[in-house]
Amino acid sequence: MIRVGIVGGTGYTEIELLRILARHPQAELAVITSRKEAGMQVTELFPSLRGAVALAFSDPARADIGRCDAWCFSRHPIPSR
Repeated sequence: MIRVGIVGGTGYTEIELLRILARHPQAELAVITSRKEAGMQVTELFPSLRGAVALAFSDPARADIGRCDAWCFSRHPIPSR
């Protein structure tokens, strides 16, 4: 079993990744981070994942990186000035 963490887990790509990992027989979703949503249950933001994901978002600066074998990072463009 591979323990996976997602950094920046509230965008469209991340919700799809959550769905895939929740059903994957060789993956365990161990950590999901969001600065803005830290402390909120994933299913509060994404009700469609009830019964599949039992995690709360954590602050990326405080995430237990040692709990995971692999991490997925979201890449958002930096707004131009």
